Amino acid sequence: MSSAAKQTFLSARLPGFTGRGDKYLGDIAQDLRRVLWKTQNTFAHAPCRLPDSAWSEVAVLVVEWAEDIHNDLGLWRTVEDHQRRCFGTPLPFIVALSDAEPHGFDSRRIQYFLWNLWPCFNQDLVLSPTHPDLKRLADAASRFLAERFARLPRDSGAQRFLATPNDFGWDIKRKLLWAGINSYLFRFLFCKYLDDQKREPNVEAKDDFVCAHCTEWAGLGVIDVLAGALDLLESDRATLRTWYERHRSFFRVLARHEADGEIKTLTARNLVNGQPYTIRMNAANCPFEPGMVVYGALTPWRGEWYWSGAQETFENMPDHEEANIRKEMLETASAIAYRYCPDEAEKARELTRALHTKFVAHYGGELVSFPDGLALAAAEQKRMEGEWAAANPEHIARTMEERGLNHPRPIMKLPPTVLNHEQGIGAFSNPDESVEFMLGFNNLVSGFRKKGVGLTEDELQAVRGFMVSAAASPAFVRRLVAEHGAESVAETFLVRECPPESSLEVLLRRHKGHFYRKRYPSLSLLQPGGSSPETQKEQAHAR
Repeated sequence: MSSAAKQTFLSARLPGFTGRGDKYLGDIAQDLRRVLWKTQNTFAHAPCRLPDSAWSEVAVLVVEWAEDIHNDLGLWRTVEDHQRRCFGTPLPFIVALSDAEPHGFDSRRIQYFLWNLWPCFNQDLVLSPTHPDLKRLADAASRFLAERFARLPRDSGAQRFLATPNDFGWDIKRKLLWAGINSYLFRFLFCKYLDDQKREPNVEAKDDFVCAHCTEWAGLGVIDVLAGALDLLESDRATLRTWYERHRSFFRVLARHEADGEIKTLTARNLVNGQPYTIRMNAANCPFEPGMVVYGALTPWRGEWYWSGAQETFENMPDHEEANIRKEMLETASAIAYRYCPDEAEKARELTRALHTKFVAHYGGELVSFPDGLALAAAEQKRMEGEWAAANPEHIARTMEERGLNHPRPIMKLPPTVLNHEQGIGAFSNPDESVEFMLGFNNLVSGFRKKGVGLTEDELQAVRGFMVSAAASPAFVRRLVAEHGAESVAETFLVRECPPESSLEVLLRRHKGHFYRKRYPSLSLLQPGGSSPETQKEQAHAR
C-alpha cells in the first residue's frame, strides 16, 4: 500500500491553522484506506466496488467527517438538524422515526454519508441507501474510527479556523469558500457541479457554487450549512442564508470614504432600482473611482454590502445610458433584477397567475399532454390566437407594427428538439412558475401508472430524469403523484422499503432544493419605451 491517502489528506488541509489532533489524521486516513479496501473484497455485489485509486479519496473524506464529529465543527450537525426538521429523522431512509438517535461514529451516519457521495465516484450507478455492501463498509469504518479517535485530542485546525471572528463579509466569504471548495461535505459536489455545468473552476463558478447552488444534502447550499455551523446571532444566520439572492447589477460609484489614509467604503447607486448601497472595501488600492460604473454582485453583512465574485468596470458610461441599462436588465435578466425590484416582481407574479387562469380555462386543467412537438406548437398557436383576438384591437395593431408581424398572433419559437419530439410532451401550468414542459411524457406517465412494478428501462429513466430535472418543479411532480401515486419514484431510486410519500419528500428536497428557496417569476415585462401594459402581457407570455 502507498501513502496516497495520507498525501491526499495533507493537500486538503487549511494553511496556517493547525490543531493538536491534526498530525494524526493523515496516518489514520492511510490506515482506513486499507480497512476499506479489504472490506471491498468481501462485497457480494459489483456496484459498490471502486477502482483502487478511489479508496484513498473515500478514506480521506471519511476521516474528515470523523474530525467534524470528534470536534463538533458543526457541518454534519447542521445537515442532521435540517433533515430532522424536514423529515422527522436525521438520516432519511436509514434511521426510522422510531429508531434511536445516532451519536458519535454511528455506522448509520457513515452509511448515509457514503450513499450521498457515491455518485461522485460512479455517477451512472443508482445505489440503495440500505445496500448491504454499503452497510458492511460503514460498519468496518465505524469500528475503526471509534478505536483510533478515542485517544485523539479534541483540537482541530478546521475548528480553529471556523472560530475566527465574523466581523466582516470577507471573514464569512473566506470560510464559505473553504467549506464549499475544500471541505469533505462539498468538495466532490463542487467537482460534480463543474462537470454538470461544463464550467471551469474560476472565480465566478466558485462564487455561484458557494452562494447559490443547492446540493444533494437535502437541498442545503454551502451558505445554509455554514450558517448553521458558525457561532452567529440568529439575525446573522438569516442574512447569510440570503446570499443566494446576490444583487447583481450595474452600480454607479457616487463617493469614496477614507479612514486612516485608506478607502474603507464606497457609496454606489444601483442603476436598475435607483437605490444606494454602502460597500465595504478591503483593498489597499481601491480601483473604483466616483462616476465609474461597476457591473458585479453584492451580498449583505451587518448593514453593509460586499462585492461577491468578479467585477467589470466602465469608466465613461454616460448618464443617459442608465435608462437603457434598467430596461435591458428587467427584460433580459429579470430573474436577477426582481431580487431588488419588488414592485416589478409582484407585477410579474400577478401576470403569471393571470396566464395560469387562462391556460386552465382553455385546456380544462393545469396539465395537458400532446403526442408530439408539432401538435404542441399547433395547440399553443391556436390558444395564442384566441387570446390575441380578445385583446384591444389598437394594442394588437401597435404590437404588430413594433414586432414586424404580418398576422395578429405571436410567432411560436420552439427549438427543434421540441418540434421534432415524438415521445409525448406534457405541459403543466404552475401559477407560481408559469408553464413547464416535459419531453418523453409517454414513458413518464406509463412509468407512474405501473406503481413501481415492472417498469421498463425507458420508464425508469423517464421517472428518474423527471425527478432530477432542475426545470420540473415539485408542484409538477406532485400533480402526477396525486393521480398515479409515488410508488414508481420510490422504485426508481431504490428506496422501496420506506413509505412512498415520505420518500418523495426527501427526494424532492435532495434534487430540487432550489424550489424551496424564495422564487422569482420567469416572465419578463416589457419596460416603458416599448408597448402598452396590456400588450406587454401578451408579449411576456410569448417569451
